[in-house]
Amino acid sequence: MGLNSESEVEKKEIEEPIENIKVLTDKTRISILKNLTKRNYTISELSKLLNLTKPTVLYHMKILEGAGYVRRIESNRKWVYYEITSSGKSVLRRRELKIILPLLSAVASTIISFTILLLKSMKRKGVSESPVLGIEYDLLLLISIAILIISLYAACIAMKKETSCQPHFQGE
Repeated sequence: MGLNSESEVEKKEIEEPIENIKVLTDKTRISILKNLTKRNYTISELSKLLNLTKPTVLYHMKILEGAGYVRRIESNRKWVYYEITSSGKSVLRRRELKIILPLLSAVASTIISFTILLLKSMKRKGVSESPVLGIEYDLLLLISIAILIISLYAACIAMKKETSCQPHFQGE
């Protein structure tokens, strides 16, 4: 009995992240989450904002709610609002970091490249004779440019994934 319960727990731990990944592959759901970071919305408001039918927005909202990324807020009035949860905010932050970190790396690499070029030009004028950290300026410049190219490439890939989300899974 102990073995079955442990394997069932492990299986559930694996299946939950897979289901959450599935939830986040739809660009409509990502758009809903992004809009809910601004303020709480009703289904009607989101429908107008996203130019979708109310049933379509409700369908996506139920999936997001089931994953724990949004929650319903029922008031004494007839309107039902939806708000993003901390899990939903966390998911969006992780998606943004996949773009921001490579871009920051590219900026840092560019600054380093310009600094190396400046030091190299100063060396030619006799101001500075010693290489930085014992590494020749040309090698540092080459490494810096390689980091710049790799960082920009990683940012481009992340932005492509962000703007062109994969299609629905067949099971939905």
